[in-house]
Amino acid sequence: MAATPSPNYADQQLLASDPTFQNRVRQSLINACIANKGEATTVAFHRERETYCVAVLNNPDQFKAFTTMAVVANSAVIGDATVNGTVPLTSGNVATQATLVTDPHIDATLSGANFNAFFRTPAS
Repeated sequence: MAATPSPNYADQQLLASDPTFQNRVRQSLINACIANKGEATTVAFHRERETYCVAVLNNPDQFKAFTTMAVVANSAVIGDATVNGTVPLTSGNVATQATLVTDPHIDATLSGANFNAFFRTPAS
């Protein structure tokens, strides 16, 4: 049987389990929530975004694992960690490879319209 090329779900799961990477995602989520709290009330789903942000800011660790799993599904994020699929993640290298993920790639996953994936949006 041929080996599964990287990046794959195993790579994503290993990256999501790295404690330092989880903390980086948590910090990015906190930063996104602070920014979203200050956005104009005319932004689509502002009320829902603000409600979600209040919950996150009151207990960011509650949202850390779930958010990290969503972030690692982003192709830029997992591409950074696996050097565009050339380095499979293992329990022995995940901490080192996680450092290759750029903060801007994490931030981009948690910004703008992507942020709306974390809560239920009302019917339009």
